[in-house]
Amino acid sequence: MNGNENFGQNGDNNGYNSYAPNNYNGPVVVSNAIPEKSGGKAVGSLVCGIISIVGFWSFITIVVSIVGIILGIINIAQKNPQKGMAIAGIITSVLGLLLSVGYIFLYVVLSMAVAGF
Repeated sequence: MNGNENFGQNGDNNGYNSYAPNNYNGPVVVSNAIPEKSGGKAVGSLVCGIISIVGFWSFITIVVSIVGIILGIINIAQKNPQKGMAIAGIITSVLGLLLSVGYIFLYVVLSMAVAGF
């Protein structure tokens, strides 16, 4: 006996050789502690701008346009990615807002003209 035959049988090291290298090649999970900034506000701004242009004849698009402008400004202020998309969202939202206000103005003026005021 050279002293290694009873290794691990008496409860020492739970049967593992403390001098052997660890050969475990299991999965390695790497995660960032800092999440990436998303461009969700930029996308929301652009979607609101497109909706406000397409539905400019509706009164609700004024609210949608304002939400789009706010989301775009917040995205740019927070220095999130997709700055160009946020700028496009702001531009389309402002355009939709102008179209909505112009349409409502024309609607009111023409309604008054037809009514005889």
